[in-house]
Amino acid sequence: MRLLFKSVNLDTVIPYLELWKKTPQKSSDYSSGVLLCWERALGYQLAFEEDDDLVWIRGKFPKEHYLAPIGKWDRSDWGDILRARFVSPAVFELVPEALLDIWRNQMGDAVAVKENRASWEYLHRARDLSELSGNKYVKKRNRINQFIKQNPYNYLKITEELLPRIVEFQKKWCDSYRVFNESGSIEMESEGIIRNILGNWSRLPQMTGGAIEVMGEIAAYTIAENIGNEILMIHFEKASLEYNAAYQVINHEFLLHEGEGFTTVNREEDMDDPGLRDAKMSYHPMDFIKKYTVSVAL
Repeated sequence: MRLLFKSVNLDTVIPYLELWKKTPQKSSDYSSGVLLCWERALGYQLAFEEDDDLVWIRGKFPKEHYLAPIGKWDRSDWGDILRARFVSPAVFELVPEALLDIWRNQMGDAVAVKENRASWEYLHRARDLSELSGNKYVKKRNRINQFIKQNPYNYLKITEELLPRIVEFQKKWCDSYRVFNESGSIEMESEGIIRNILGNWSRLPQMTGGAIEVMGEIAAYTIAENIGNEILMIHFEKASLEYNAAYQVINHEFLLHEGEGFTTVNREEDMDDPGLRDAKMSYHPMDFIKKYTVSVAL
């Protein structure tokens, strides 16, 4: 069966989200925010099989690769499905643990696995991050209180009117980050945020965001996605390097203002960055979404 791939854009994301709702374990790599942000940099494409309630995802850059399918995983014919669409071995990146377990149960030793710790996503209780109560968060509270004393600020919900200021801040953040990191991925992410997320804000009702303003200037912002099942997925969190604890403040303030109705917060992966891993672990995750590279002999 030949898969017909289409580019990721607003027109394809709308039907994609309907099948995404049927996916038992929702990983950030498959969210609309990530696919839209990275569609140009990674060349993401989607192939729909509505009769089978599945969407296949292909990336063209830096080389052709496939992610796990999205949609109805609860089925008993995965071997037949893969053989009809791929040649052996079929290799998939960033496969969530729940789908891996299904494939292992059905295809046994034909499934070879490589763990990808850098892609594990950090899951937190929303209440823990909004309240920061108890001894384990005392350092966070102290840093936030110190910031408040030194930098009186306002919290702002991201609206159409605020978008030009968020775009301006994102550009400045990207420029300042180059001093410490010359990776081209920073520019690619920034381009995706500005063009596809902020540029289409009114057409993305699943997105929400907030910012803090110090002395009339944006100091930090967060953009997140409501992925259903009372889960809020934090996609982008940027803070000025001029202010100590700005990241902690926007994290806390955003959930205080926008976290009502959510029980779980997904703060995505650490990309194997030691500093980022330490920062994410300091918020004491309750669990992870583990992902793997999977090769299936067909």
